[in-house]
Amino acid sequence: ALFEGQNRPNGAMISYIINKPEEKPEVKTDEKKADDKGKKAEAKKEDKPAADKKPEEKKDEKPKIKYDSLTLEVFNMKGDKIRTVKVKAPEDNGFNRMTWGMNEKGERQPSREKARPNAPEPGGPQVLPGAYKVRLTFGNQKDSTMITVKSDPRFQNMGPILESRYAMLKDLQKMTGLATQATERLRESKEIADEYEKKIKEAKRDDLKEAGEKTKAIKDSVNAVLDYILGKEDKRQGIVRSPDPTPVSYIGTAQFFIGSSKDPVGTTDQRVFKQAEDQTRHVLDRVNAFYEKQWPAYRTAMEKVSISPFKNYEPLKRN
Repeated sequence: ALFEGQNRPNGAMISYIINKPEEKPEVKTDEKKADDKGKKAEAKKEDKPAADKKPEEKKDEKPKIKYDSLTLEVFNMKGDKIRTVKVKAPEDNGFNRMTWGMNEKGERQPSREKARPNAPEPGGPQVLPGAYKVRLTFGNQKDSTMITVKSDPRFQNMGPILESRYAMLKDLQKMTGLATQATERLRESKEIADEYEKKIKEAKRDDLKEAGEKTKAIKDSVNAVLDYILGKEDKRQGIVRSPDPTPVSYIGTAQFFIGSSKDPVGTTDQRVFKQAEDQTRHVLDRVNAFYEKQWPAYRTAMEKVSISPFKNYEPLKRN
């Protein structure tokens, strides 16, 4: 007999009321049907349209307003949008609540997989104390209010400490973004090689053997760089992780240490930040070297390869 209560959500709680408009089904009356028949009869009586008479252009139809979701936007005092949160609209009208985690927009984590088109915006570092404007959009309706984020009252003179840690977290966020761009480029290159490999197999031509070998080699090179950045891919089921630290894990470790302390920036913070900085530089050097040396040679070789879907057919003879 365990009692499990729901904890209070972290962040700023925002209360709102929604009232979805009733959808009125379109009803076709007998009068409209009769009018349509009359127009068709008139069209039949007319001869061919005159050459100088242009067909009547259709007016642009207004897009249908959707009430299936809510969008929360957060702006700082400069007017810059720093966060966007989209949630599914409640099924029932009336009073509701949602939360903003008092954080900014973040960077997507490096990955072998492509992000979903409708993936939510990633969260970033916590905002500094101050005033922020939040705007809620529901269909064609908008409303806004101000939120004041305060420092933890249990700690005194936190301003300089929070600002220094915030600056370090923003730099770490840039490192994450660079690592993500690197993996995205590698993934795009692998997709190009995959497409060539598919066409070479479908062509079934002996003269494409060398192109196939080069394609396999470049894919191995791309996978080697991805393994270096993210760790070797483990296809076993369950929760698995690389036993050795990866360049990306150094960035995550630094974000954890620097973001979870309220003390002045110390030697440990500086050390993990420097390690993340060094690992990011190694990643960029490795990726840039690949695109300066290996990829151009493969591209030049494959641009000379002709893989056409057309075949030459011999004339059909009866005898």
